[in-house]
Amino acid sequence: MESEIAAWEFWYSVRKAAAILEREAEAVIATELGISFGQFMVLSVVDAHPGPLNQTAIADHLGLTKATVSRLIDQGSRAGWIGVAPDSASRRSRLISLTAAGEALVRHGDAALKSSPLGNVASSSTKIRTATATLAQVIDALRDPKDPCGRGLPPSRHPMG
Repeated sequence: MESEIAAWEFWYSVRKAAAILEREAEAVIATELGISFGQFMVLSVVDAHPGPLNQTAIADHLGLTKATVSRLIDQGSRAGWIGVAPDSASRRSRLISLTAAGEALVRHGDAALKSSPLGNVASSSTKIRTATATLAQVIDALRDPKDPCGRGLPPSRHPMG
């Protein structure tokens, strides 16, 4: 029974922290870039991946629906941040890459997040780094081994750096 309570408390704490972090990141990105945090995360995932990605990989990586990612890709393409090309391996798939403007937007957003209170918290505390390492272990233990995006963003390209 005690382990069930501990597991629930852990889950609740992770969800609450994620909600607070996302709300704060959304505010920083909206203020600095004028886009949603979801749009920024799509751009960041494409930026962090060497070579083009398809829509499904982006959706899987972020835990978003394909429909949501499709909408964000279309918005990014219309804005000139995302390049979309047919996938020669699959007629139903599109390959997504960043334009120079998209790369510049990601750099601006990374800098804004790092200079915000979120960046200060993320880089200033040994406890935060320890918690991040612990969460990475939990994610690895729970992850589906067939997950095409297996290891997540490389630490050097993660928006919180």
